[in-house]
Amino acid sequence: MRILLLSLPFALVALQTPASAGVSSFAEMLPARTLHCTLARALNLDPSRAQTRDEIQYEGSYPFSLHLPSIPQRQTPPPDPTAEPEPVNPATAITNDPAGLANDGKKAFDRVIDLWPNRVEMARTIAPQLSRLIIISDIDTNKGSANLFMAPAADAASMDMNKVYLGSCRISI
Repeated sequence: MRILLLSLPFALVALQTPASAGVSSFAEMLPARTLHCTLARALNLDPSRAQTRDEIQYEGSYPFSLHLPSIPQRQTPPPDPTAEPEPVNPATAITNDPAGLANDGKKAFDRVIDLWPNRVEMARTIAPQLSRLIIISDIDTNKGSANLFMAPAADAASMDMNKVYLGSCRISI
């Protein structure tokens, strides 16, 4: 797996999908999913180049779980990032964070783009002009696994490189 942080701002441009936006009454339902992850703080990320996971040095081992409720599968493109946020299903939540990695700001997510099984992008406000970004990628439904990226950011182009957490997740459906 390669981590290309330069592409991250572009991936976050489409940040938002609600529980029911962009779906028709005939949309297939995504299953309820819980991700049980083990995260570590990335110590040497270099946003100027692609790095393999093996090149990154890590610190710690933190359990972290996140629940994504069953919602209709999106049938339209994600909304423009400058558009008002669409409603987020309130069942979308961090369910286990004993180390308090995301224990800041409000608990509810402001934006969710659930493009399962390709990618899920999430954001919630943690302070004025600061959000916590969570990106779930490399989802393998056959193996029941995914990767999770989490960092605080002022906008899609800047993030606190000292608080980036990466990890592998086991998916329960």
